[in-house]
Amino acid sequence: MIRTLSILAILTLAATGCSDSTQVSDDLNASQGDASNPTGRTARVDSEPGARAVRIGEGGPRFDACQAVGKVAGLRSAKLDVFIAPFDSAAKKDTLDLGAMVYICSRSHDQQWFGIVYDNAAEADATGAGDCGVSSPVRTKQDYDGPCESGWVESNFVKLVAG
Repeated sequence: MIRTLSILAILTLAATGCSDSTQVSDDLNASQGDASNPTGRTARVDSEPGARAVRIGEGGPRFDACQAVGKVAGLRSAKLDVFIAPFDSAAKKDTLDLGAMVYICSRSHDQQWFGIVYDNAAEADATGAGDCGVSSPVRTKQDYDGPCESGWVESNFVKLVAG
């Protein structure tokens, strides 16, 4: 019995030794590059009470800051409301037209809301989602504070295009 357990333990260790693993230090070294902001956290820039920032980098430092692209579709009215937080009673921030392209960066816990980043200029030009700085990885999870707009929309009205 002891001999069988010993053999199983050795085989288990050998199998785990052969697997491809990631060292914690690999990601740690990359995340400590900014001495003035060692945590990588940014201050909330929304002055609106109850606002909830859209988070980017939720997939980790090896994935794009926003992992999907979507298109506004299936609207009941002409425009999709963008809110400052992921719930119906939040203040309305903006509207998006049918067919507008958005980056999907985060989701609410119940999956009913998408935290999106979108470019108003690209929407007006109908050229796509524009360059909002979320198509490449970021070091840490953080609130979006880029050149484009961000907010929350109902996930039922955004059709996944890529990601």
